[in-house]
Amino acid sequence: MTSDAPAELGFPDGTPVPGAGRRTPPSLGLAGAAVVAGVGTTAIAIACIWSPAGASSGPEVCPFRLATGLPCPGCGLTRSWVSLMHGDVSAAFSFNAFGPLALAATTVAVVIAVWSLVTRSSAPIDRARVLLRARPVIAVAAVWIAYGIFRAVDAAVGWGIFPTIT
Repeated sequence: MTSDAPAELGFPDGTPVPGAGRRTPPSLGLAGAAVVAGVGTTAIAIACIWSPAGASSGPEVCPFRLATGLPCPGCGLTRSWVSLMHGDVSAAFSFNAFGPLALAATTVAVVIAVWSLVTRSSAPIDRARVLLRARPVIAVAAVWIAYGIFRAVDAAVGWGIFPTIT
């Protein structure tokens, strides 16, 4: 006998996913997975291929920084990723303290997206979307924004707490 009721999102061992009872927006499905896999893989590949010397003297492309002269929360992420992919962990954290975490999150997103494409199922993406609404993830995002604001204030006032990223 089959049921027309939608299956609850949960882990294979039967553990429910936090927030699974909440209504979620429709999934972007496999098209979204293809975009995430393509963009994420490209970003990671660039970080692997680009030399740290080339990244440290690269062009400024941040619209916020170009308009204000101040760093945004994302400024330094490219240099952080390049440094990390070439084994310089301390430089990675100095360019952007959240760079290594962002690289890890991007890698996980690519793995989930590729898994969805291989299995032709959007269920892994749907589960990840539910987990992204978990309080710890929201807290990390809030701390990252606060870090960016504090770094911009540091640059504007000239305290010198954070390294200058040019």
